[in-house]
Amino acid sequence: MYFTPNLIVFVVLNCVKVVLLCSNDGYPFEYYLSTMTPYRTVSNKDFYKIHYDGCEPKKAWMVVRHGTRNPKATTIVGMKERLPLIKQKILESNNFPNEYVKNRDLDLFKKWKPSVDPKDEKKLAHEGEEEMLLLAERMQTRFPHVFDNVYSNTTYKFKYTYSQRTQKSAYYFARGLFGKLTAKSVYYPEPSKQDPILRFYKLCEKWNKNIKKNPEALLEKKLFENGSEMKQTVNNINQRLGFKSFLTADDVTLMYHTCAFETAWNKKSKSPWCAVFNVDDLKVLEYVEDLKMYWQDGYGYEISYKQACPAFGDMINFLEAKDPHSKVTVYFTHSGTLLKMLAHLGLYKDEQPLTSESFSKMTNRQWKTSKIDSFATNLAFVLFGCKEGDKVLTLHQERVVRLPSCPNSDLCSINQINKYYANSIQGCDFETLCSM
Repeated sequence: MYFTPNLIVFVVLNCVKVVLLCSNDGYPFEYYLSTMTPYRTVSNKDFYKIHYDGCEPKKAWMVVRHGTRNPKATTIVGMKERLPLIKQKILESNNFPNEYVKNRDLDLFKKWKPSVDPKDEKKLAHEGEEEMLLLAERMQTRFPHVFDNVYSNTTYKFKYTYSQRTQKSAYYFARGLFGKLTAKSVYYPEPSKQDPILRFYKLCEKWNKNIKKNPEALLEKKLFENGSEMKQTVNNINQRLGFKSFLTADDVTLMYHTCAFETAWNKKSKSPWCAVFNVDDLKVLEYVEDLKMYWQDGYGYEISYKQACPAFGDMINFLEAKDPHSKVTVYFTHSGTLLKMLAHLGLYKDEQPLTSESFSKMTNRQWKTSKIDSFATNLAFVLFGCKEGDKVLTLHQERVVRLPSCPNSDLCSINQINKYYANSIQGCDFETLCSM
């Protein structure tokens, strides 16, 4: 495989980015924000064509999480009602400046006020628009003969879920491919509230009852939230801010989420709420989120990832179809779809399950949502026509990943994929799997 020129410049630029981040803040807080992580921290900014000798790319199937969005309404209410009280308490404290909260952070706190309203909950943010534009441009540059810059509804199939954030994500992705004028005329089918491919889990009665709506399913998360690591984190933050026990665990979580969203929204400025944390705090708070996603959408329960077989089958059917005109399918969906799909494929699986007691042992875990499920997370399967037959290249976050079906090769033949994932294709009985 070749990634043509100038890798040295790319590495140097990224090193400069890290140095600037660390010199400004002391630690790279952007990298511990779980599913609220901005895509710019994990995206592959290498624009160069991906080439394999004897092979030519023919078509691509992608599933894309919406870009950076606003928080849910309850978080916004907390930002507007609780955080101003905490802000005032911080400004009245005599504990500053200190190692973490500098004078510049205090200045930011003085100027800070909530910037979103509950009516705008979960809407796509400006950063999310840019994430989609740039993602589309990079994919087009890597595979120019697949992602054509001329739109045709026989060549392209776009689809989004019943939500503003996926609808707008689809538009800005199309805009990155075709430009502003053409993007307005792109065809999208009417979205469904319970799409069997884009949001299959909405139709899975067993998962909804036994996992999604069952508090016991997230027992490990609850145990960790009430455990020693979280209590110590809350205590450390209280002490750092000069409080005795003013902040609760819920307060700390709200501050963490605000730090995350404001970091995602603003690439050039730091949220004052990030200043209250050190890297150990962030690792604990990130692990809370990882536990939730592991047990709700990942490897915690078989039903969570097995139910992704309709989406997997849709990908295989598209890649194997002989239609000479259809080249690109892109679905715009949500975190729950991407995580279940990743687990269905067998990617990012740790040897031991994530539990409330394994935090210290899982520092180098694969299931790390800050990396695998940021905003704008994407999974792409690109079909290559090769001399030996058709093969598939898998990309996650625009980087090559090797499927368990072909652990020693970037490209995996369709036959090998069909054989390894036979139960996902021929054995996909969604109704039986999901019925109570």
